[in-house]
Amino acid sequence: MLMCRVTKSRTTNMNKLSALWTCIFLGFTGIGSAQTDPLVILTTYPATGSSSRAATILAPKLEEFLARDIQIKYDVGARGGVEAPANEQTIFVSTIGNMALLPAISESFGIDPLIDLRPVTRLTAVPDVLIARSGLSIGNLGELLDYTRRHPDALSYSYISPRSIHRVEFAALLNTLGINVRLDPSVRGSAAAMAAITDGTVDLTITTSPYVSPVIESGAAIPLVIAHPSRIPLFPGVPTMLEWEITDMPSGSWGGLFAPAGSSDEFVTEIFNAAQFAMQDPAVIQAINGLSMEVWPSESPQE
Repeated sequence: MLMCRVTKSRTTNMNKLSALWTCIFLGFTGIGSAQTDPLVILTTYPATGSSSRAATILAPKLEEFLARDIQIKYDVGARGGVEAPANEQTIFVSTIGNMALLPAISESFGIDPLIDLRPVTRLTAVPDVLIARSGLSIGNLGELLDYTRRHPDALSYSYISPRSIHRVEFAALLNTLGINVRLDPSVRGSAAAMAAITDGTVDLTITTSPYVSPVIESGAAIPLVIAHPSRIPLFPGVPTMLEWEITDMPSGSWGGLFAPAGSSDEFVTEIFNAAQFAMQDPAVIQAINGLSMEVWPSESPQE
């Protein structure tokens, strides 16, 4: 509740009346109390997802710029931002799969991000990495090709979800290179795929770098090829899909920031400026790079 106090001493009746009307005006319009309300960031995926981790990293600098508290609600699903009220207290973080791929290929998806949301800015470019479980004597993509020619359909793979960008990436790999492997449709989600790679129940998968990096570092998996425009510092010896002339899905994933439809231009601009401020911070850049992601801001909300 907005609280107003009118000082009794040294104040004329006219000044008292003016102060009272000002208090009433602020209370009805919400001006003066808006900045005390927290800004809620909704994320499509759990806290371990690449876009959610980016939101976690950015949140302190957003708080600093906006001078208001930030709360993050993880794993609200693809429709979380669409269903959020345009009250200028909510923003939404999502990914290429939900905001670009699925709206383009699936009428049943039911979300048009240009109508149902207001784009604010890209946040991160996220490499996707094809990995093989350790113990297969497969150390690079060439060895995978040789193995599958000698043992067609012997290896299993997970594409994370039937509606994920990783399914499209696998299709590009299989079709371009003629890799003979069999789908295990029972493994759903990046976390489950990492567990399956680790315990040996799945041989291959592809997902974002923040998920695969710990599994590779543990020795449980080998990186074979990267969906990204260039090689990444974390795995400098691993080639890109473009180097293998796989051109259908060469760029990997991205995470972006959106506001609910109906949000004002002023609110969108304020959040855009706050995100730009956060993404220029050296500590933010270092933390995001440490996950093998890169900050990738838009030039404007209209880009």
